[in-house]
Amino acid sequence: MNQKLLLSIAIIFTFFMLWEKWQTKNSVVINGNSMQKSKVVLDEQSSDIPMINTQNIEIDMPVPSAAQKVGFTTVTTDLLSLEISHKGGTIQNAFLNAFPVELKGDEKFQLLSNKVGALFQAQSGLASRDNVLPTHLSEFTSANINYQLSADELVVPLVWQSKDSIKVIKNFHFKKGSYVVGVDYKIINNSNQSLPVKPYVRLIRKAIEQSNMMMPTFTGGLIYDKKNNTVQKNDFEDWADFDIQNAIGGWVAMVQQYFIAAWIPIQNEQQKFSTSVTDGIYKLTNANQQTNIAAGSSAIIGVNQLYIGPKEYGKIEKVAAGLNYTLDYGWLDILADPLAWLIHKINTFIGSWGWSIILITMLIKLAFYPLSEKSYRSMAKMRKLSPRLTQLKEAYGDDRQKMGQKTMELYKKEKINPVSGCLPIIVQIPVFIAFYWMLLDTVELRQTAFWWMSDLSVMDPYYILPIIMGASMFVQQKLNPPPPDPMQAKIMMALPFVFTIMFLWFPSGLVLYWVFNNILSITQQWAINKRING
Repeated sequence: MNQKLLLSIAIIFTFFMLWEKWQTKNSVVINGNSMQKSKVVLDEQSSDIPMINTQNIEIDMPVPSAAQKVGFTTVTTDLLSLEISHKGGTIQNAFLNAFPVELKGDEKFQLLSNKVGALFQAQSGLASRDNVLPTHLSEFTSANINYQLSADELVVPLVWQSKDSIKVIKNFHFKKGSYVVGVDYKIINNSNQSLPVKPYVRLIRKAIEQSNMMMPTFTGGLIYDKKNNTVQKNDFEDWADFDIQNAIGGWVAMVQQYFIAAWIPIQNEQQKFSTSVTDGIYKLTNANQQTNIAAGSSAIIGVNQLYIGPKEYGKIEKVAAGLNYTLDYGWLDILADPLAWLIHKINTFIGSWGWSIILITMLIKLAFYPLSEKSYRSMAKMRKLSPRLTQLKEAYGDDRQKMGQKTMELYKKEKINPVSGCLPIIVQIPVFIAFYWMLLDTVELRQTAFWWMSDLSVMDPYYILPIIMGASMFVQQKLNPPPPDPMQAKIMMALPFVFTIMFLWFPSGLVLYWVFNNILSITQQWAINKRING
């Protein structure tokens, strides 16, 4: 029974591998854009600006030429390097300074991008009556084209001036040690009438595909309703499934493996979330609460925060309530989330992600020890019965019904339950898959070295761990009772090679877990075999 289960697991894993390979397409490369060579890619379908209640109409904006070149201002902090376009104040490029594309490389990972085919930008603007206030398409001016964070805080202003004596200063706020960019507006209404205004923010993105061995990580959008503590999560193929809604607080986000961009409004105000897609550009929009600026007065409105950075466990939920939902652990998050909590707690004490994986493997093994003990005892007894089972096969080989009957009588006489050997493996499969998903979305493992491995989030460059894993499986088979059927025995002998090939492309952190799990299993099973069989 144990051998048949292992064979089934191998077939399932092989199916997933072949399916993933068949579906793999060339992913869009979004790294390495040079700031000095940037050209703005404009959103040409921009009539979907939020409505002003007094008009109850959708404001129609003229469509600019995509070939038009627009200036931009660069902002550099300790964590971020940004380009802010003078066209609407769109954040069109964002580089994460603490995350190089390659280990020890100078090129920084780019999250927001204005590259053709890899568009991902954060827009913001003001919806108003008769289009008298600037939208994400309006022209701003900037006193400087380069800003550098040299103190704890930095404010970067963009200015817009109308013909009707209305002035808008769009301020971008930066803080040292933060991935959050604050955006608000100072509106100076020198006209002779009040201005109804509704600030809005938007994330736009060209769909991308991320492919990993076996199971890809989630890439798509999320909408979080803080009041009801509910989250909607859809990939690009299911974009139409989003439910447009009003909410108090919450946020909208677009996520990928390790990183996110999220617009976070004031959490005690009314928000209106909406989605759309035009010409392959996917949009998440949030309209803030509407307000009125009296004639001859000024006000600061539209306080929104934009998070551009990594999905760091234990930190991201401090940015905004519910933002931890952007961590994608697949459908086994009920197991993966406790594993993530545990491994982060362990790493806090020992300061090594590699040793944290080894230690959590030992803890998982300890948790399953009583179950494994019972299983290994059953397999040890079956191994002791192997000669007698072979005799039964020789005596009743042509009568399968009689042979099955005699075999079950022998099991009953010796008080052996052959099914009990399968249970620990069945229980560990969900844990293994949950651990896999958890490691795939743990940004702290990205480019983290351990022993000869420079990055625990990718495959072992020298294939050492997969080979050790295959060898450990071979040793485990030698400790198990051999299958009575010769063909089944040959298939079982091939399984270590099959699993070794499959694990060549697995994240080395996951293979590290599996290797030490096998080593602990071998030790436990060897001790039990020696105790029972002598």
